[in-house]
Amino acid sequence: MQLKTIISRSDISKYYKNAQHRLDFKHQNPIEDIYEKIQKNYHIALIFDESGNDIIGAIVCKIDNDFFSKKLCSIIDFYALDGISYLTIANLLIDWIMQISQQYLCQKIVFESFTKNKEEQKFFSSKKFILEKFMFVKEI
Repeated sequence: MQLKTIISRSDISKYYKNAQHRLDFKHQNPIEDIYEKIQKNYHIALIFDESGNDIIGAIVCKIDNDFFSKKLCSIIDFYALDGISYLTIANLLIDWIMQISQQYLCQKIVFESFTKNKEEQKFFSSKKFILEKFMFVKEI
């Protein structure tokens, strides 16, 4: 598996041009959504399979301040292909988020999730995220 950090439109074109994605994106056109988020200074990583042709994981986050001016990393979108590799993909994505959070001196990571996906809930709990109502929170 290969993790690629996306920082510009040219990165998207370079990595996504020939890639197929097997993820259940929330948006009709995920590439346009990613373009829009790059322009708004979001941080994006894509995970490709060994061939480099299939996108099997993606994460989008934004560094922001909460109401108390504490820095936090908000996970906006989190996609990991279901199946045997789910945990491997999800771990790579969370490791990347931890690096970004530390780089920007964030005090907290949050992920608003309305999912009833038990596997996802179990995964985030195993990574020391606490489920608070509809949001996973991890103090750093």
